[in-house]
Amino acid sequence: MTQPVDNAIAKIAAIVAGVSGIRQAPTYPTETQSVDPFAITYVYNGTVNAGVIGSKKMLLSIAVDLYIPRLDLARDMATLTPFLDLITNALLGQVSGSGGLFSGSITTFERLDIEFLPNMTYGAVTMIGYRFLMNNVKLLLAL
Repeated sequence: MTQPVDNAIAKIAAIVAGVSGIRQAPTYPTETQSVDPFAITYVYNGTVNAGVIGSKKMLLSIAVDLYIPRLDLARDMATLTPFLDLITNALLGQVSGSGGLFSGSITTFERLDIEFLPNMTYGAVTMIGYRFLMNNVKLLLAL
């Protein structure tokens, strides 16, 4: 049986993988990537609260980091900037209107923060990118 957090990460990664221009967004990132742009999805931090008897409520911050190798700043920014709208729209679209709530794996999330990552090392390669931090991703679970 798939665990709820694993399932939520897999569903988020699948939505990001469907964004036009993303070449890879695995559920579990590998040590190195051979294609770009790529995205990795992981739990950044969170809290677990006891709910009504027999349940728990998890409020997680789940990060989606988008990377490309840092080669030429102007060209790199031209590649990355369109993803600010594309990824934001894909994630928010899941929790608004007739969105699919990440295939029912997430009840909602509170807000989406975006952070510029100007100098990250991934697999011994200097990368540039953005972090999309989904705050207070709500998972209501039976024990």
